[in-house]
Formats: sequence, structure tokens, C-alpha cells
Amino acid sequence: MSIPFRLSAGLVASTIVSVAVLAADDTEAQLRQLREQLSALDQKIRTLERQREVDQEMAAEKAKSQPLVTIDDKGLTARSADTNFVMRIHAVFQGDGRFYFDHAAGAANDTFLARRVRPIFEGSLYQLFDYRLMLDFGSGLNASTANIGFVQDAYMTMNIDPAFQIRVGKDKVPLSLERLQSDIDLGLPERGFPSIIAPNREVGIQFRGEPWSGKLEYQLGVFNGVSDGGSEDFDATDSGKDVVARVFFKPFQGQRSKWLKGIGLGVAGSYGDQRGALRPYLSTGQQTIFTYLNGNGATPATPLVTAAGEHWRIEPQAWYYWGPLGILGEYIVSEQKVQRTGGATVLQSRADNRGWQIQGSWFLTGEDNSFRTVNPLRPFTLGEGGWGAFQVVARLNQLSLDEQVFPVYANHDVSVSKATEWSVGINWYLNRIVRLTTSYSQTHYEGGSKNPAATQDEKVMISRVQLSF
Repeated sequence: MSIPFRLSAGLVASTIVSVAVLAADDTEAQLRQLREQLSALDQKIRTLERQREVDQEMAAEKAKSQPLVTIDDKGLTARSADTNFVMRIHAVFQGDGRFYFDHAAGAANDTFLARRVRPIFEGSLYQLFDYRLMLDFGSGLNASTANIGFVQDAYMTMNIDPAFQIRVGKDKVPLSLERLQSDIDLGLPERGFPSIIAPNREVGIQFRGEPWSGKLEYQLGVFNGVSDGGSEDFDATDSGKDVVARVFFKPFQGQRSKWLKGIGLGVAGSYGDQRGALRPYLSTGQQTIFTYLNGNGATPATPLVTAAGEHWRIEPQAWYYWGPLGILGEYIVSEQKVQRTGGATVLQSRADNRGWQIQGSWFLTGEDNSFRTVNPLRPFTLGEGGWGAFQVVARLNQLSLDEQVFPVYANHDVSVSKATEWSVGINWYLNRIVRLTTSYSQTHYEGGSKNPAATQDEKVMISRVQLSF
């Protein structure tokens, strides 16, 4: 092998070795650089993950202190993050049309009216206290020295246990079954005769609860005491108080049998000492059909009749709900000691007045009937086949005034001694909020021959548009 060839081969080999060494050095440098970049990237990722965790922790802490506000078909609700403070604002509006048929001159006129206009504020405090304030600006309300008609409900309830609660303030007196039913859930626009004999709303304290998983409902309270059909904020006429008690049994509630679980039976009563003015009784069409003598009492020719002491009421009551069927019945007796004053002449007696009603309803669209609000199975929607719920209602009821009050304590010419009424109606629930009602009522009277409202049967159609949310 020649020397030049050996030199060339050595040079090539040396060059290859040098290139390999240089390549190895570059790869090591690159790997080292990549490791450094990966380490820096990993650190950045760790930093970002920790920042995300910090942001989430801060968001969670912030959420704990942020109130929650929602609005839906039950109104506007605001609650603190810890739910210790809850307030709900909602409202009721009922616009009526009353149309009288064959009525005598001097009787009520056909009219449109805002029957009820009620903003309602209610909620809870510390999950222990509930409160409710309901105002009303509807037609016919006023204020007196004893009652502010604009304030319907104003009370607070301490929820110690479902079986025991304490309520203080102005609330419905727990006596009449239909009176305890909310205005928005009435089958017919106006309540029956038993409700006008029972008290409406009073200020007092009551103990109430629903033990045994709601199979028993009870109320026991002490109230200022008020005449039949009345409401009161302040007892301006006497220091006597009414004791009111009610028990209502739903023995089969929660049972599988649909025939039995809708049975409810109860009894309520009140006892007290009342003095002062007596309220008139009104018809379904809200016309005055009975009043005690209400002169100034200065002379025998202008006698004045007032409450004069012992007053007691008793009312057995019941309901039955099975599928679309609903039946409600009650019978009430109200016995009040009354006094006639005419100059120096003072007479006393007892007025034993009574009322009863039976009411039935049926949902044509298959909804389950209830004492409380019913939601349509298919709410009304344009073009989507939903027509809401349709309910038919019928009622028979009667008011009987004590014959012994005539003619000394009431004038038979202007006050009836008996009123018997029947009503039929149909309700269209477009959805949970909107309801349309039309009813026809006819009432036959005995007595009151010179009272334009009672000289002939009252025939009245009442239509209503109701919004409740």
C-alpha cells in the first residue's frame, strides 16, 4: 500500500472521529438545553395550577358571602349564601266583573272592580323564624280605629318543630275551613255563608303544628275577639279575649289508597266576651241582606243593637279529595249575646245564627284536586297543544238568622231571616299564575221585603281574572 494512500486514509479516519466527537458534544448540549426548558415549563405549569387553585378557593370563599337572587313563577326570591336570610316578594291581583240579572231598583249595579290587589313579603330568618306581610289595596277596604284593612297579614312564626310552632301577629283565625283556604285557591269567586259567620283576621298568639307526619293539624290561640265576619288590629271596645281551638285529622295521608288518603275531618270552636258594633251580613253578590238595628240609641225610636257579652262558635268541617274530585263541607253555629239600647230602655237576648255549605269540584283535564294551588298538567301554550286545566264547581249553602231577633233587634222588612244560595262555575287555569273564572249564583230570601237587595232572588254572574305569583 502506498504512502499517499495511507495518509489519505488516516486523514479521513481522523476527520470522521472529529465529526463524531463534535456531534456527541452538540447532542449533549441540546439535551441539557431541553432538560432546562422542560424544567422551566414544568415550573410554569406548577405555578399556573397553584394560581388556579388559589382562584378557585377565592371564588368559593366569595360565593359563601354572595347573596343569591332568583325570579320564577313563585316571585322574586333573595337569599343569603348561608340561607340564614330569605325574602320572597310576590303578588296577587284579582279583577272582577259583577253582573246582576232582574235586580230591583236601588240594588247593586253592574260593575268592574279590583277585588284584591296584594303585594306580599315573606321569608325566613336563621331558618327558625318565618315572617309574612300581606297588604291589600283592593276595592272596599278602609281603615278604622280597630282595624287597618290594608294590612291583611302581619305575623312571625317560630318553627321549633313541625309538630310545634308559635305564631304572633295578625293572621286568619283558625275556625272556618273555607276561610282558611287562600283567596287564590277558592273554587268560586266569593266565599259561602259559613265564612261570614266566622271571624276573618285578628291579632293574637297561637300554638300550631302538624304532628304524626301531617296526619293531625291543630291550632290553639288567644285573639282580641271580633264580631262575625270581622277583622281587627286593636281591641277598642272591651278587654275580653277569644280562645280559638281547631283540630283537623287526615288519618290516611301518605297511604297508597287513593280512595282514603284524601279524607280530612275536623272541628273548630271559639269562646269569648265581646262588646261593641255588630257587622252586617252580605250576599254572594256582596249586597247587604241583614243588619241589626243601628240607630244612635238616644231614644226608643232610634234603637242601637250591639254585642253585649258571651259569644261562642262551633264548626264541624270536612273535605274529601280523590283524583280530580274535590268536596268541601262545613256547618257553623254562632251564638252572641246582644243588647238593644233605646234611651233608658235596655233589653238583652241571644242571637243564634247558623250557616252551612257543601261544595264540589271536578277537574275535566285530569289534574289531582286539592285544597291548595293546583298546577295544570299541560299549561296553556300557543301552537303547542297545551290548553291548561279546566275545573267545574258547584255549591249549595244557606244562612239562617235567629227568628228571636225579630222585630226587637232587627227589622224583618229590611233584614232577611234566611238565605239559600246555589252556584255553578268554571275555572280555566292557563298556568300556575293565570286563572280565569266565571260563575253564576242565585239566592232565595225569606224576609227583607223592603230591602232592594232581597225583594227578589239575587241572580249574579261574577267573572274574574287572577294573577298570582
